[in-house]
Amino acid sequence: MNKLNTILLTLLCAPAISFAETHIVEAHNMTFEPDVVTVQPGDVIRWEYVTGYPHDVTSGMKCSHDGYLFLDIPTGGSVEWTVPEDAPSEIPYFCELHCGNGMTGMINVEGDSEEGRMVIGIVDSSNCAFSYSDYGDGMETMSFTHNLEELNSGGNFLLGVEVEDADVEVWITAETMGVAVLNVFDASAGTTSPLLSGYMTLFAGQKYAFTGSSTMDSIGPTFNFGIVWPEGDDEGGIDMVINGSGGNSVSANGDNVMFRASENGVITMELTAEQDEVMQMAGVANVSCGTLTIPTDGEEGEIEIPAGTHVIVIGGGDIFNTADMGMLLMQMGDGDDGGGGSMPEDVNGDCVVDVSDLLQVIGVWGSTCP
Repeated sequence: MNKLNTILLTLLCAPAISFAETHIVEAHNMTFEPDVVTVQPGDVIRWEYVTGYPHDVTSGMKCSHDGYLFLDIPTGGSVEWTVPEDAPSEIPYFCELHCGNGMTGMINVEGDSEEGRMVIGIVDSSNCAFSYSDYGDGMETMSFTHNLEELNSGGNFLLGVEVEDADVEVWITAETMGVAVLNVFDASAGTTSPLLSGYMTLFAGQKYAFTGSSTMDSIGPTFNFGIVWPEGDDEGGIDMVINGSGGNSVSANGDNVMFRASENGVITMELTAEQDEVMQMAGVANVSCGTLTIPTDGEEGEIEIPAGTHVIVIGGGDIFNTADMGMLLMQMGDGDDGGGGSMPEDVNGDCVVDVSDLLQVIGVWGSTCP
C-alpha cells in the first residue's frame, strides 16, 4: 500500500470530529441581538458590547437572578462562555440594570438525550387568582395567587404533575406573606418540602404535588406561586391564555377540566387556533363568547373553533360587579390522559347528561383506565 492510500484510509477510519461553534450576541442600549440563540454543549457564546452602559449576562426570569450564570460585559469589549455538558435545556437571562426595559435573552441548549415532558394530572384551586398560558413559544406557565384584601377569604390550590420520558427542569416562583404556606410533595419519596424560588429538576417517572394555602389570619397578599416548564405535545393546535379572578375555582383530572366562576368572580379564556379545530365543551349558565356557539344547558358538544382568536367569558364582567355563576367543562387534550376520547356521559344514571354528572365526575378523583 502506498503512502497516499495509507493516509486516505486513516482519515476514512478516524472518528468524526465535532467542531464547536461560536455564537455572537450583541449588547445594545436595551436589547440583546439576537435575543434567542440555539447552541450545543461545547459551543461558545460571545456577548459583544455595542452601545449603552453597563451590561451584564444574569441568568433567571422576571429580573430575578437564579445563581446559575453571571458575566460582566466590559464596555467596548466582549465576554465568552462555553456551554457545559450538563447545561439545562433552557437558560433565560437578562441585563440586571436594563431588565425592566426588556433587555432579556434565552439560550436553548440542544442535546442528543430524550426530552422530558411534564404532564398535568390534577388541578384543584379555590379562591385564588390563577392564570395559564401556552403561546406556542416552547414554554407553558401557570400561577396561583391569593390576595386576602381582594378575596376576603382563605385560599388554596393543588397542582399534581407527572414527568415522562426524561427529567424536566422547571422555574418556580414561591412567595408568601403572613399565615401562608407553599409546599411540594414528592410522591416517590413520600416527603413534603417548602417551595423555594428558582430552578427545580423534576425526575422522570415521578409524580409531584405543588400545594398552597392561606387563612383569614393573614393580612395583604398571602401567597404567589408560579411554574414555567417546557411545552409538551401541542394541545390540538390551539394556544391558550386563561385568567381567573375573584370568586372562582378550577378543577381538572387528566384532560377534563372544569372552570367555575361564583359571585363576584370571572374567568376569561383566550383561544387562538392556526386552523379550524374542534373541542369538546359543556357550558352551564353564565358562559358567553362572541365568536363561538357554546350551549349553556350542561350538555356536552363538539364546538367548532374557526382559525383565529376567540374569547370565552365565564361569570360576570369583572370582580367588582355581582355575577351569576358560570361553569365550563372542556377537554383540553387528546383524551389519552383522562381515560377516553370523549366527555363524561350519564354518570349518575338519570338518563340526562347535565351539570349533576359533571359535579359527580369532579368530586371523584382517579384514573378510569384499567
